[in-house]
Amino acid sequence: MNLFANSKRLLTTFCLLFSIATITHAQKFKYSIPGLDTLSTFIVAGGSSTVLPNGGAEVISSNTLSSFWQAIHQNGDNSPILDRFRASQFVSDLFAFYGVSSNGRWDLGLRVRYVRSRLDGSATSSPFRVFDGEKVDAERNAFFDPNSIINRSLSGLTGVGIRFRVMPSRSVPQLVVNGGYTLATVKEETEQRQLSADRDAIDIGATYYKELTPNTFYFFSANAEAFLSSPVNPVNTYTSSGSFFLIQRTSNNRFTFYPGLTYTIRFRPSELESNPSLIRESDFLFAFGGVQYAPNNNFNVFLVGGFPLISNVTNPQVEIVRASYSLFSLGFRVGI
Repeated sequence: MNLFANSKRLLTTFCLLFSIATITHAQKFKYSIPGLDTLSTFIVAGGSSTVLPNGGAEVISSNTLSSFWQAIHQNGDNSPILDRFRASQFVSDLFAFYGVSSNGRWDLGLRVRYVRSRLDGSATSSPFRVFDGEKVDAERNAFFDPNSIINRSLSGLTGVGIRFRVMPSRSVPQLVVNGGYTLATVKEETEQRQLSADRDAIDIGATYYKELTPNTFYFFSANAEAFLSSPVNPVNTYTSSGSFFLIQRTSNNRFTFYPGLTYTIRFRPSELESNPSLIRESDFLFAFGGVQYAPNNNFNVFLVGGFPLISNVTNPQVEIVRASYSLFSLGFRVGI
């Protein structure tokens, strides 16, 4: 409890200092990365991969809706299917960054996450039912049980965190390291589990650009995240991912098209004391396609769609039906 209180006080103090600095020093937005001006507005996975100059600021919003069928098998992959559900989740992340170093190599920022989640008893339900309110849920289901998570949309502010971005070397401005700490803010245990908000998380990652032509780039990223144990979930779990995108911009730099691949794997510690290794819980290979429109260097909007080429879950009784999976992200970035 003391650790939680100290973390909360630290986060509150940082938010206050960040707000004061932004109001005091905000100026016309411009990236300070030599040779990468054409990529100054490019957003990948809801985050910018370049560093702001001293006094520069930006706000990024990323909103993702994902939905898929869960097939429940009797006792294994090839056993009869007992039931199917539709799992849908809406995740909205809001980021704010501020350039804090005189040499333009450090950004500090904030992150706020809002989540809506739903598990429908009918697999043919619409993914957009995740936006239904409690009253609508009750009216649609005459036998609605307020204690059940089936056919019910849960929502809440699930996390608040601090972020950083740093350019390790000015001689390699294409390489940026980023990371942060997110404090889980949901109190009720059922909502913590359903909204995947039962633990604090810490992450670290890196991005790198490789120029092929003035308007064509390779983009690489790697990330590692740890979800810390809590009273609700006393086990640490770990996620790592790697991504590759081909970035193609039009000659006027207004439109950007970027197909790509992302591989994600999730681990948990073994429960056997004699074998303290990590056990794979799931892994996914996603194919993505994105388009971004930037009318100027201070604003852009982006739309990304994804589909799993590989989806593996180690629980033999639960199958994610790959053909049913849909994922879309819509967002924007504003430079200040």
